[in-house]
Amino acid sequence: MELTRFEKFREGLAAHLPGAIDEILKKEKGSDFCEIGFMTTDDFSGCFITWDTSGSIDEFYDWDEQLEPETDFLYQPLVDVAAACKEIDLCTASPEKWEFAVAYMAVLEASIKALPEEVFTKNGFEREDILFFTTMSDGDYVEEMMNESLRKFNSRETMEIYEL
Repeated sequence: MELTRFEKFREGLAAHLPGAIDEILKKEKGSDFCEIGFMTTDDFSGCFITWDTSGSIDEFYDWDEQLEPETDFLYQPLVDVAAACKEIDLCTASPEKWEFAVAYMAVLEASIKALPEEVFTKNGFEREDILFFTTMSDGDYVEEMMNESLRKFNSRETMEIYEL
């Protein structure tokens, strides 16, 4: 899938993700860990950020902390990308749907890796202290997206810290 379809989503991430991550880390200053998840639905109709400081992602579906409405830059642009992909049935598992998921993760990965070090250090964290991932709240590719994004979004050191 061409990443150009995700251009508005990528632009929103570039403009607003550093501020959103800064806001989360500012709230969690003094914590040893912070796991940050980008949650989407089974049909990619929107995205929001959730986080926790337990040092585990095992029960991400129960996390209470959500950054809303500050994440409008994630939500509508992803809805628009999904709606424009009329040739893909995003409600049913398929190679095309997985290709869409891979493209979505590639855009997130580039944006996460582009976060300035200052976002982490000014809040008392090192980049390696933060575990990033994305997945669906339910649906076809919950585990696959979780596993793939953990591997893509995080350094080996981060994975070791979180014992993954």
